[in-house]
Amino acid sequence: MNAVTKYLASNSIMPPFFCFVGDSQYVKLKCELSTLGLPFVHISDYCSDEDKLPDTDALLEYLQTADINLRNNKLVVLGLGEYLALQGGKETLRVLSRLKDLNIGKSKIVLLLRGLASQSGELQTDPRFDQRRFCEYNPADCELSFTLAAPSIGLSALTGFKAMLAKLENGACGRMVVNSSINLDNALFTVRKISSAYEGLTHSVKGFHLPCSCGTDEQWARLLEDLNENDGSLEAVFDLHGLGGDLEADFYIRVTGLAFRNWLYYIALKHKVSTLANGYLRFALDKTIYFEDCGTNILNAIIDIPHTDKRFSSFYIERKTLVEKYPESDIAAFVVKNRRDISESIYKLTDNTRAEREEVIAWVSQNGMKPEIEDIYPALPAYMKKYIFRCPSLAELLTEYFDSYKQQKLSNTLNHAFLAQVEDLAHSPREYNHLPTRDVLLEKYDQNETFLLWLDAFGVEYLAFVEELVRRRGLSLSVQIARAELPTITSINRSFYDAWQGNCKDKNDELDETKHKDKGGYNFTNNELPVHLAKELEIIAAVIDRAATELALHHHKYFLIVSDHGASRLAVLRRKEERYETDTKGEHSGRCCKLFQPYDLPFAAEENGYLVLADYGRFKGSRAANVEVHGGASLEEVVVPIIELTLKDGNITVQLVNETVLVDFRTGATIQLFFNAPVSNVSIVLNEKRYLATQADAHHYDVNLPELKRAGDYFADVYSGDDLIGKVAIRAQGRSGKVNDAFDDLF
Repeated sequence: MNAVTKYLASNSIMPPFFCFVGDSQYVKLKCELSTLGLPFVHISDYCSDEDKLPDTDALLEYLQTADINLRNNKLVVLGLGEYLALQGGKETLRVLSRLKDLNIGKSKIVLLLRGLASQSGELQTDPRFDQRRFCEYNPADCELSFTLAAPSIGLSALTGFKAMLAKLENGACGRMVVNSSINLDNALFTVRKISSAYEGLTHSVKGFHLPCSCGTDEQWARLLEDLNENDGSLEAVFDLHGLGGDLEADFYIRVTGLAFRNWLYYIALKHKVSTLANGYLRFALDKTIYFEDCGTNILNAIIDIPHTDKRFSSFYIERKTLVEKYPESDIAAFVVKNRRDISESIYKLTDNTRAEREEVIAWVSQNGMKPEIEDIYPALPAYMKKYIFRCPSLAELLTEYFDSYKQQKLSNTLNHAFLAQVEDLAHSPREYNHLPTRDVLLEKYDQNETFLLWLDAFGVEYLAFVEELVRRRGLSLSVQIARAELPTITSINRSFYDAWQGNCKDKNDELDETKHKDKGGYNFTNNELPVHLAKELEIIAAVIDRAATELALHHHKYFLIVSDHGASRLAVLRRKEERYETDTKGEHSGRCCKLFQPYDLPFAAEENGYLVLADYGRFKGSRAANVEVHGGASLEEVVVPIIELTLKDGNITVQLVNETVLVDFRTGATIQLFFNAPVSNVSIVLNEKRYLATQADAHHYDVNLPELKRAGDYFADVYSGDDLIGKVAIRAQGRSGKVNDAFDDLF
């Protein structure tokens, strides 16, 4: 400051005084000069517009005439050093050289130059430029840096070069950000250019590292605009668009579409990926660069993960939640892609959509059942579970017959032994005649408190599935097995419905349409695999849901599901057409025809003016079936269930009195069951066989198990009527006290 004071006090005519300072001295020296009463000349005042360079020629002209035009001819020039440093070394040397020799008369002008200490050496080559003409403060370091954004980007920053110079004149340090179109390519300072909204965003948001490819210029521009309107807070922008909470909920709805909000949801996911709980979502996002690929990658990334990968189980569950609302069309595309590796494809499917359920059935049909299907599509194993019939005299036949029938329906193959059994049943006296007719069994119901649902083409093959559905919904189940009239066509078997009084009834044709009609959407010619089973199970599940709702609302005491007839898939697979000529045309895919005489058909039944085939043949003259047929006299067409559903007392429980029982290789074992409330008609199913219980008192039942002759752990289902009360675990021991002995006295 002494050199400056000496210069100001001198009476000699001298050019301007050069004062080279750094950041640390600038403000202090400016204040001291102000205290001396020296007015300031701001170079920013020489900018003709907000984003124009200052006119240095005009400044120099002003300084040359200061001693004539100004009352106070002692001045301090601010902002010149920073401006020249931004213009580069060549311009700096040109202007400073002129100032060095500028004739300012008797005026005293101090040039407060920041950022030009490195240029002082150039001036000192002139011997006249000595200590009387300049001073250099030590240290004269200047740490200014500049971020220059194109005005079109709209960065939240200073607007224009003039405003930036004004800030510098006031002593601003560090990084300066300005919206300006001025070219500063030659600057002595560090200058960063922001030429896009994306660059502006990365500048504004600390820690924002997403690549530019994640969005378009328009999307980044909109985000930057929102950011500027929310004080530069990205979190505030997310909150503004409803993205401040759980990002994993409603994934498909939020990511689908090309609207800004959908894209911003994707950006929020990518930006906060480390905070997401869903590991599969993190995995798929890591593989995603472009927003347009996000939805597809979430859907398909699972294909690349082997089911043996330790992450697979959790990924599978997490993905299932994410994709549950995807439309069938998207899922269908996934299903096709997923076929790349047939051995792996089954593990990637879910039961969320019909397209996937049909794919599971198609895969199992061709490759066999896997234990994992229990988790992938639990309805399918429930359908395939062996149902143990309870009807007198035919229980064993129906149990084995329909278990084998379902195996063949799913595998889409015919078993020769089973076909032989069908032929035998077709020639022998009709076993189903031992069953009561449907109308007789329905007579006992009070029609005022019972709702009757006619589920067309509903056979007994679905009883295991119904049993599982009913158990899950907490209803009480009673199943009666009846027979339809021949031929098994609707016109002959609808009297039960027509005779039902009142409005407490309804008919559901969906199952029948799925099996037999074009509008059902399935055709054996187009696809021979049994994929229609998926829709059948879906229809039945919806019916049970309806029943549960009606009963829960106490609209009815009983809900009955009754069918006019069943249907046969195997008759379609058999592809057998009778070769002899008939006087009448086949009806219902040839399973029956109007009676004609004479005939020699030991495998046909004569009833109600029709000839009805009991084997898997078909008369000529009728259109082939879509996927299943009815009208014939096979067991699957004739045997029909009457399902009674009521509200269940969910408080009934069952326990073994003794969990460990002794077994004898000659007589088996006996277990005792305890029920906490009165029950009736108790039985257990063990190893796919039903055993009846004998009541000991109001709460105890004894069950003889003559076939339980080996030690080990066994699990049995306990029923009251058709209601599954619970499961019990039996620990069987031999006389040695071991659970794994083979009995010393067996041999």
